[in-house]
Amino acid sequence: MNLSSFAAKFFLSVLLLGCLLVLTKFIVFKNSPSYYKNYFRAEFSRNSYKKGLAKANFKPFATLKLMQNSHLREEYKIANLAGNVAGFVPLGILLPLLFPFLRSLWKTMIAVFFISLGFETVQLVTDLGIFDVDDLILNTAGGIAGYLLYAVTRGITGATKR
Repeated sequence: MNLSSFAAKFFLSVLLLGCLLVLTKFIVFKNSPSYYKNYFRAEFSRNSYKKGLAKANFKPFATLKLMQNSHLREEYKIANLAGNVAGFVPLGILLPLLFPFLRSLWKTMIAVFFISLGFETVQLVTDLGIFDVDDLILNTAGGIAGYLLYAVTRGITGATKR
């Protein structure tokens, strides 16, 4: 591996780590640090997953239908839907760039799905958010969109698979 290849891999790895940190902030740690200090002292327990299960949505498209029929502001609906998709687009680009074994749509889609499932599971187990199967669907769609951008860019630049 030459120096420029190493530098590119390092840069992409830092971007991936940064992306995962930003996703963690927006998905799991939405509130202020003092909120979590109090939460983990007073509210978090071994039974937090029971509260998480009680709020969880396991029915595909239920939240999307609810948002469509609700009186929430359009800006909120769009931000919520677009945020779930857009947040995972970088993963669809970075994963195949960094990991040659993920250079197929299906493999990247599965990897993004499991990353999203990890975030949703943390929300379920800790009750720091709501597990929602619709988020899994939207996040995975974002990863697919990112992969398609990656594939189109590779095709346009004439880059070969390595």
